[in-house]
Amino acid sequence: MKIYQTMGLGLALLLSLSVTGCGVKQVAMSGQGESYTVVDATGQEVKIPGKPKRILGNSASIDTMLLGVVTADHLVGATEADRDPAISYVAEDTKDIPMTIPLAGLSMELVTQARPDLVVASTYTKGEELTMYRNLGIPVVVIDGPRSIQQVKDDVRIIAAAVGEKERGENVIREMDRQLKEVDDTLGARTDKKPVVYLVSQMTRYGGPGSMFHELLTRARLENAIEKAGGANGQAISPELIVKADPDMLFVSTDRSSDTTGAGKYRDDFLANPAIAQMRAARHIAPIDDRYIYAASQNCVYAVKAMANAGYGDLFDLSDEKQIRGY
Repeated sequence: MKIYQTMGLGLALLLSLSVTGCGVKQVAMSGQGESYTVVDATGQEVKIPGKPKRILGNSASIDTMLLGVVTADHLVGATEADRDPAISYVAEDTKDIPMTIPLAGLSMELVTQARPDLVVASTYTKGEELTMYRNLGIPVVVIDGPRSIQQVKDDVRIIAAAVGEKERGENVIREMDRQLKEVDDTLGARTDKKPVVYLVSQMTRYGGPGSMFHELLTRARLENAIEKAGGANGQAISPELIVKADPDMLFVSTDRSSDTTGAGKYRDDFLANPAIAQMRAARHIAPIDDRYIYAASQNCVYAVKAMANAGYGDLFDLSDEKQIRGY
């Protein structure tokens, strides 16, 4: 959440900037209906002139949450990751949105070109970028880069309020809760030992306690080898500590043709390490799609089910998996 943190994580938004001797030229706003105020994740009160019609998000996970409460014609840009069906739930929704936000992030030129009447950003966004958008006269709503399912729900509520669709946001959360109850009812009946899992990720400091992955893994009734080794999110774990943690299995990213970051090579090199190859976990390798490993939207409930399936066998049917919408 913070992000759809895929192996090459990081996404963004912007528009074309006019600079004069006096400074930045503001983007003309055209709100529809009465204005209203939203309190974002940072506690900032954001006045929105009317229901936004030209919305710009600065990450794939934000776009996914937006498209849970508004239709695609409300978005003026889509990230590269949005368009990849191997990792995205909104590839079909965004295929006709002309503007593509590169993985490197938004530029000011893109923002001024897009002329949004609302920007939705995460707490991962640099403060100077947020100031830049606000100086253009654009309402900016900030959500948490989620590290928990509850933060995803909070983000959905903030986004839904910002776009004037609160009830749709509650519909999304109700569906999340329905699926999570199914998970809890199924896994809560188990009394067997919880498998210990180590995530093999090119993002070598991701996956420990404090990350969204850890939240989803433990909700799937699996133990995190990084936690067992005494690590936390943001810390690199040495092969020696991994061996000491002695996980039961390894989660690795499923191969995908759209991978441009060398994730597959990193995985193969990691598994070829003699210290890793001799571990019992090396005989229990579970490929997991990146959309589950780096889940950071309402669709994270599918990640819980997918991880439980990888750990215990086919407990949950994911054949009808699709974008969770509130409309």
